[in-house]
Amino acid sequence: MSHNLPPELESLRGFLPELVAEAEKKVPYASALVTQSAGEMVLKSPADERANPMPPQPGIRISAWDGATFHSVATSRISDLDYLRRLTRELVETMPKGIEGPRSQGSEANGTPDPLNPGTPFLDRHFQSEFKQDPAQVTTQQRQEICRHAFELLKDFDARIVAPRAICGYNREYRLFCNRSKLLSSDVSSVSLYLTPMASDGKKQVMNYAGFNGTGHEATRISDEKIREVADLTVRYLSADKITPGEYRVILDPDITGTLAHESFGHGCEVDALMRGAARAALYVGRRVGSDLVNIVDFGGLPGRHGSIFFSDDGVLAEEPAVLVKDGILQPTLMTDLYSYLYMRDRLPGLKLSANGRLEAYDHPIYARMTNTYFLPLPKEKGGMTKDEMIAESGDAILIEQLTSGMEDPLGWGVQLQALRGREIKAGKLTGKLYYQVGMTGYVPDVLASVDGLTTDFDVSSGGYCGKGHKEYVRVSTGGPYVRCRMKLG
Repeated sequence: MSHNLPPELESLRGFLPELVAEAEKKVPYASALVTQSAGEMVLKSPADERANPMPPQPGIRISAWDGATFHSVATSRISDLDYLRRLTRELVETMPKGIEGPRSQGSEANGTPDPLNPGTPFLDRHFQSEFKQDPAQVTTQQRQEICRHAFELLKDFDARIVAPRAICGYNREYRLFCNRSKLLSSDVSSVSLYLTPMASDGKKQVMNYAGFNGTGHEATRISDEKIREVADLTVRYLSADKITPGEYRVILDPDITGTLAHESFGHGCEVDALMRGAARAALYVGRRVGSDLVNIVDFGGLPGRHGSIFFSDDGVLAEEPAVLVKDGILQPTLMTDLYSYLYMRDRLPGLKLSANGRLEAYDHPIYARMTNTYFLPLPKEKGGMTKDEMIAESGDAILIEQLTSGMEDPLGWGVQLQALRGREIKAGKLTGKLYYQVGMTGYVPDVLASVDGLTTDFDVSSGGYCGKGHKEYVRVSTGGPYVRCRMKLG
């Protein structure tokens, strides 16, 4: 049976059960994870035009449990099966002595950290991204032409646009996971087009950006009208004002909303942060942290999003969301990897093993990490509005759009967000007044307590990468509805 994997990985897929069985002759539990990513990045700017291939980087991580912790080895020599057998034997033979022998399948109660429920049959599945046009069939020249076309449209729009840039990216990520009860593989594609024009009038310099993401090459098919809108906003920023610092009623667009979720109760609900004492959320499980309208989840199983996965690097299927905040109450169903779950499950009643164990590369550790993090929209029957309805009933407010960055403080519960623009709303109408580069800050519980309106819209289309501090980057998405709250702007 073919799983649309590269031949080397297809062969290795059938070998992994043997490797796991070999390890479990000596240890209670073992697993193997294989990753491979490859792709291409094409860029066009005034000073540069290049295509950078990203050659395949395969590797395997073999992990074994000694009853208390995990021990792992990693190598890029995935085609040498004898070496992998020897590496596995060396791993389990050098682990601490005195551990008990193999446990029965799926029996978490007697010490085996198998993510499957006891008694479930062996699961053998392959997953693949859905798309209209396979990006693997697209040539470098085709991507270059897309970048050149966007570049020329931006450059020719206005003489004040002095440094347009277009970047087209493609990445193909394969994963294989095996333990005694699962053999999983996935083929995930990510495609992006980023436009970043800069403009200058001789006195002031501004920038703009727009990103478009998807799983197929169709994500790069952006209309000329859309590209000109990006150029028009760039030029308008030259005459935009700076906002007067103060506290405002704000309407946040879905990307900013999602980043607020990501930075407020995203990082702080990654359970390893609680283990290190680096997240205040540990003291607030079961307590109110926002208004009744606040519902925040993380769900890797959303189809076709930049942060989507089919299963975690611990082999947990991405079938249900991790509910972080429900009706304003912080939940015990936080984001876990297998190790943090085993360590914290007796300390946090209600904790579940979620599909959030992720690593940056095969030779990096697995941590609890976000995937797609977002506010849930509000149904119309519960008061959800359209964007226009929200603006009309908001009185005086600022509509904040186009996120540029975010920063969290899980221990102090401060949050900082930066956006490219704010639009003035007076008496429920947009005035046309534009603010450039708007910073947003606040104390997380105060910001979330002030949430008094959400739209019925649902947009999780952003794409980027998130690290733990300055390292361990994984792809993520954020989003949700438009959210109305109060924040300090400057």
